[in-house]
Amino acid sequence: MKYCGLDLTEDEEIDSTVAFLGDTVESFSFTTNKELAEKIIENKPGIVAVNTGLQERRGLSDEEEELQEEGKIFTPASHDTQRVRRFQDLKMRVQQGLAGEDVPEFIRFDPAITGRELALDSDDALESLGVEASNIESSREFDAVLGAVTARFYDQGQAHEMGVVVPDTLEGE
Repeated sequence: MKYCGLDLTEDEEIDSTVAFLGDTVESFSFTTNKELAEKIIENKPGIVAVNTGLQERRGLSDEEEELQEEGKIFTPASHDTQRVRRFQDLKMRVQQGLAGEDVPEFIRFDPAITGRELALDSDDALESLGVEASNIESSREFDAVLGAVTARFYDQGQAHEMGVVVPDTLEGE
């Protein structure tokens, strides 16, 4: 299965970065949702991890409150409405583009939470998980790859859902 991580920006004036994790890692930067959707459709990942809430809301969800109580730092969906709306448009484009085919599952991740839980703070740390990091050229690409890694942990049952998918801490860490 191929996994996708998406570092989605609030608007189309700043490039968003998408990374795909399969046998290799590939990352791309695009400005528009149309371009992002086309690349996701082309790669057909099973899971897409996005760095924003999946729906608009007022206040914190119960899961977000629990995350805060655990000391996790993230942007609540209620403070990220522009990015949430952009994500909803992107998700609709992907679903329409894959009509009748396997539509990926969309999950929410936070690069800071994934990085902290899995002690992934460098290319070497990624490579310790078997993720080729030599082509990562920016922090946005690194964050998108963290999303793809989160999707893989989620798929393998090594994560828990708290409004944000939180990978299980690695043994021995």
